[in-house]
Amino acid sequence: MKPCWLFALTALFPLSAAANCIPPWQTLFACNIPEKNARAEFCQISDGDSTARQGRKSAYYTYAVGSNVAELYFETDGYSFSTKDTEVDHPTDLTMGIGFTNKNYVYAFFVTEDKRLDGRIRDADIRVYTSENAFSSQERNTERLRLQCDPASIIANQDNIRP
Repeated sequence: MKPCWLFALTALFPLSAAANCIPPWQTLFACNIPEKNARAEFCQISDGDSTARQGRKSAYYTYAVGSNVAELYFETDGYSFSTKDTEVDHPTDLTMGIGFTNKNYVYAFFVTEDKRLDGRIRDADIRVYTSENAFSSQERNTERLRLQCDPASIIANQDNIRP
């Protein structure tokens, strides 16, 4: 009887979706965006895995609404960092952004880790910038779009994104 109830509860309250990065790429960061019924994923090939690269770009980004085909997908080599939202004197928070460039735009995620939560990510958002300069400058609120991630859905490779 218990397995039936467990199955029913799982069907009614599905677990947050796992990242769908296509091997050999691995999840760098992914989250659900409830406001848009969407999911954003940042995927990368491990730096040490040169055999997996073989003509592939090192990273890709995808954004999909609902269960539809991704409305945005692009591959890129490398990524940029930003610490523009870090509060230098804040005792518990560390904030960092990683951006993937596509043409003139930078698609980024920003995470805030909280020392009070053993360094776990407290919150995150997806941002779109109209230039590399807007992303990497120390000026805040230069993004064109900001979407809040559902904290329960965040999947992050914190070894690669730790502020």
